[in-house]
Amino acid sequence: MTKFFLAAVPLFCMGVLTIAAQEVGAVSPAPKATSAPAEVWSFLQKGKLSASTRYRLEFFDRDELAYPHTAIASTLRLAVGYETPTVLGFSAFAEYEGVFGLGPTDYNIPNDPQQHHPGYPNILDPIGNQLNQGWGRWKWGDTNFQAAFTVGRQEIVLNDGRFVSISPWRQNHQSFDAARMDLALPYNFGLSYAYLDRVHRVVGDDATDGEPRMKSHMFDLRGKLQDRLNVSAYGLLLDYDMPSLYNLSTETFGIRCTGPWKINPDWGVHYAAEFANQQDYAQNPNSVNANYWLGELGAVYKAHTVKAGVAWLGGSSVTDKLSTPLAHPFNGWTELFSSNPSVGNSHGLRATYISATGPASFLKGLTYAGTLYDYYAANDGVHYGSELDFALAWKVTPVWDKWEIGTRFAYYWADNLYGNAVRASVYTTVSF
Repeated sequence: MTKFFLAAVPLFCMGVLTIAAQEVGAVSPAPKATSAPAEVWSFLQKGKLSASTRYRLEFFDRDELAYPHTAIASTLRLAVGYETPTVLGFSAFAEYEGVFGLGPTDYNIPNDPQQHHPGYPNILDPIGNQLNQGWGRWKWGDTNFQAAFTVGRQEIVLNDGRFVSISPWRQNHQSFDAARMDLALPYNFGLSYAYLDRVHRVVGDDATDGEPRMKSHMFDLRGKLQDRLNVSAYGLLLDYDMPSLYNLSTETFGIRCTGPWKINPDWGVHYAAEFANQQDYAQNPNSVNANYWLGELGAVYKAHTVKAGVAWLGGSSVTDKLSTPLAHPFNGWTELFSSNPSVGNSHGLRATYISATGPASFLKGLTYAGTLYDYYAANDGVHYGSELDFALAWKVTPVWDKWEIGTRFAYYWADNLYGNAVRASVYTTVSF
């Protein structure tokens, strides 16, 4: 199936170019005859070129016997993409992604023979090059109904990324070989469905579990009440082909409601409420029946948001607990809780937190974000530890509004799980 996806994209692109050449030839004759290559080149110049680059220096230190060394990652991400103009509703897109080591690359990536460095904490930024996206798309619609069908390698995000994400903070984005349908329906409703044939994980294609095959399905039915309410009813059915990953085959069904509820142009109420149930699916040898809860409440003033929340990832044993293998890490920038934990007889995670985000008034383009977490076991309330995250990002508008520099810092205080940990990074990025 993956070979079909990748073979279909160049054929699709050739079809778009053929139609384009025919369309160009169908217009009124030009005063001077031009060659077909010149017509195709003129057509391609109407497409959209995109590029971004991000250099990041990241440190990660864990106060545990298993990690006697401090991980250091000095890496550069480069992504270059091109989307063709749309012809009769058809278009195509391809994006190259490369991650390069610029300086120290002393960090561990599990299951990657080239970057397996025992004794170093994990920083999941594999060095390498790949086709991050390569898809063909057909779109059709009017004011009441719009449809888009996308086939090939593509980035997919479901809601806030808790269950499906591209992991945008990592240098190597996650993408999928998939066929996807998106419908925009009347009365602010929408429907999406995707068949997932393979996932290209952030750990890189060289890792033994870096690009597992699957026969998975995702759907999302959305509704929106302007400035008041967003509702999503979703499902994710994961069916892995690799026997070593059968335990990740689950079916998850949930509903999510979010705001903000705007009171006036300046003030609003931030809220989020979500519930999902996850059970074993396909060839999963384990019995799984775990719930996910999320609740957030806060205030919005202009671009500032202050909120408090709790996230519950259920767990009653080592094998019976919520898993989110297609998500980017939540619950702290140390990424210690990227997977649902277990220690002794304590399982699952209850994360309570308060956070604040917004622009800094003393410097144009500067934004801040801070979160304080407290972590407990979901089944028995054992205190795992606490974490403080803080970040600054500055759009360097006096020089170039496409340039950003920033820093992130995270500190974890251990109680009954892991050891103390500190993770920090500085970065600069340009996107256009």
